[in-house]
Amino acid sequence: MSEKKEKVPKLRFPGFTDAWEQRELGDLIFKMFGGASITPDDYRDCGVATVPKGAVNSSGIADLSGSKYVDEAFYNKNSNASVYQNELVTSLRDLVPTAPNMGRIVKLKGPNEKYLMPQGVYRLIINSDVDENFLISFSNTDKFRKVIFQEKNGSTQVHIRNSEYLGIPIARPSKEEQQQIGSFFKQLDNLITLHQRKLNNMKNMKAGLLQKMFPKDGEDFPEVRFPGFTDAWEQRKLKEISDKVIEKNKDNLFSETLTNSAEFGIINQRDFFDKDISNEKNLDGYYVVHEDDFVYNPRISNLAPVGPIKRNKLGRTGVMSPLYYVFRTRDIDKSYLEYFFDSTGWHNFMKLNGDSGARSDRFAIKDSVFIEMPIPYPCLDEQIKIGEFFKILDHLITLHQRKLEHLQEQKKALLQQMFV
Repeated sequence: MSEKKEKVPKLRFPGFTDAWEQRELGDLIFKMFGGASITPDDYRDCGVATVPKGAVNSSGIADLSGSKYVDEAFYNKNSNASVYQNELVTSLRDLVPTAPNMGRIVKLKGPNEKYLMPQGVYRLIINSDVDENFLISFSNTDKFRKVIFQEKNGSTQVHIRNSEYLGIPIARPSKEEQQQIGSFFKQLDNLITLHQRKLNNMKNMKAGLLQKMFPKDGEDFPEVRFPGFTDAWEQRKLKEISDKVIEKNKDNLFSETLTNSAEFGIINQRDFFDKDISNEKNLDGYYVVHEDDFVYNPRISNLAPVGPIKRNKLGRTGVMSPLYYVFRTRDIDKSYLEYFFDSTGWHNFMKLNGDSGARSDRFAIKDSVFIEMPIPYPCLDEQIKIGEFFKILDHLITLHQRKLEHLQEQKKALLQQMFV
């Protein structure tokens, strides 16, 4: 009785009552073809597209955005590593030690009829009594992911052997129940993809407007403007609209250490690093950062090529390392200035007046130079209008992000309940 219970999912479509059969993944796969050895010298500007190593993901559809090309002669020589439109592929290699996508199964849907697989990528031909969407969904279950993680080999470039992959246990129901489950998760994946696309579009729209709603270098008018505003924009230096915060945390009055993240803004240091970096008992030399203070972090990243400037919107006071430049504004709308620093309009000044310094991950600029930064300065009403507009846009982006995360959590929960 208990054995049968283990082979029945918690959540099931009506009309299905039979226990699932315990098999191995290799019992469901008819054939498995590996990829070809492709060196950087083999790539061309055009020809036959390759399946990128990052194609495998949790969406069920291969990400072909990183495709490269080989010529027809190379393809013909390695045609046994070809894969075709609407076929299934997986990857048994990953550069990341946690192997987040290794072994997942995706369908090839792209602009080309044929592709060439690199080593580590495999073409899967499944048996006729197996539903492909059921198999794709199974490869995203926690149970499957745990086996992949346990069986992985290597450290820098991790991999799983073919025999280990094909030996992964899988419980399967009838073909009809597989089709019901597979179709359900395919629709859910389509919905998740749709919301991801909407979120990306909103973020791209914001990025574009940030460049158009502030004047370019040497110009007095932005490209996009609200009706009713026609005057040329003035210019202020940072030192004319702000003061450097030099207040130190005497007697350790404040204990919360903050950090400035290019992605998340001003955030609790422990929340960001998952540990305390600073010594809580020795914070008297740290700067006090009040609500609405701005902070420049000289650390360079892909998101912040000259370091980020963010505003403390936590609603509380904390402290920050003296490595940061903290400043408090006056005579300017704080939201307007916050979004100006989200644009790239100030980057050119930084690049012309500073450098990456002795450490390649830090940007070096003197305080006396930093405060000379030119700030575009329209009338206060226009500043407020711009700040309010981007706040609304950020709110919409947050709503889309939450909806997407909710759908992803729903999928994760349903995968646990609808598979044995």
